[in-house]
Amino acid sequence: MPEHRRDKHKDERRKHPRGRSPVEGVAPADLIQEDFEALKASVVLRTNRFVEDLILMQSVEGHAHEGHGAFRGRRFVDMTVRDTVLALGRSPRAVAEERQRLIDDVVQWAQQCAQGKAKVRLTGDDEEPFFGMGMFRDLVVNPPDILRGLYLGGRRDDVDVRARVEQQTGLRIGGGRCYLVDVQVMRGMGLNGDVLSHGDHENQIEEFKRRGLILESAPEDRSPAALSERIRFMYIRHRTGGGTSDDAAIAAAGLLYNRDAAIGVFLADAIDTFEKYVPLDRYCDQDDELAAFVRANFGDLKISDGEVERLTALCAIPEEAQAQVPDSSLRHLLAVDRRVDQCALESHLLFIQGKPYAPMEIAFEHVMNTDFYSWIEQQVREAKG
Repeated sequence: MPEHRRDKHKDERRKHPRGRSPVEGVAPADLIQEDFEALKASVVLRTNRFVEDLILMQSVEGHAHEGHGAFRGRRFVDMTVRDTVLALGRSPRAVAEERQRLIDDVVQWAQQCAQGKAKVRLTGDDEEPFFGMGMFRDLVVNPPDILRGLYLGGRRDDVDVRARVEQQTGLRIGGGRCYLVDVQVMRGMGLNGDVLSHGDHENQIEEFKRRGLILESAPEDRSPAALSERIRFMYIRHRTGGGTSDDAAIAAAGLLYNRDAAIGVFLADAIDTFEKYVPLDRYCDQDDELAAFVRANFGDLKISDGEVERLTALCAIPEEAQAQVPDSSLRHLLAVDRRVDQCALESHLLFIQGKPYAPMEIAFEHVMNTDFYSWIEQQVREAKG
């Protein structure tokens, strides 16, 4: 991260006092601070410290939802990244803009690539590697394969694609979308973030829109501060199911295509993570939008709808394979196991290329990578026929 960006962020921090009053469904500031500091003391991610902070802020949100870490079993189901940012005394505007800038670096690279102005390194215009990951700094890639991976990664997570795969295979994958949600309307309807993210709401989406719970865009007649308090970008599950594994998507793309397609899938997943907290006017499924751009502008895509559906099926988590299939968040993909100095993403890329990798446990589920690779190899063999 260039020095001038860090300094700007520091200046913004001074304008925001540490801590805040408790809000319904949101953890007290001291618990948020405790959880964040505990993560910083125990986790090393394969990225720079600035981006590591941005990722760990989102991990605090997950801990609060599930009652993990410093929350010690107490669940705060309406917590968002913004609540963590405020509790840490950071600037919501500055943090949201920096997260969007990380996404924009990838989008701009893909746009240049589609126009035939490809860079063979995964760096932004400032030559900093994507998402602050030093492992990308000098990695030479084949840009068209990265674009194919970005397309696969953006499309395989789409709820409509998952629904088609469910119909074709009988798998119960489940899925949903993030929407702009009016928190005041949500509470007036007796709902909360936990109910929205875990229920079967496919047949209620139009009703949610009619009642003003789901907004097409942020209202223009309110102040930015009021909007930020009331309007949140929240996940609403359409259908319940076993979900999909980002680890399996990366590994399967690598086995079906190559390393660079796997990296493209990873980049789409990273965009999907960072888009959860960006400036209010940028909220949308940006990984899906980028996939649509690639489809419309990259003439050499060579990826059919059937291939997207195949990858989606391969990364679905079957009920009988829960113990063999990890589902790593971005934090778990980049968390360095200091015993072997390796993160899960590095392990996946080494495995794909047939290079030596260290055995390690991956994801929250603590799945051995060796067991996972045996499973995904078998799944890909069967998919190829």
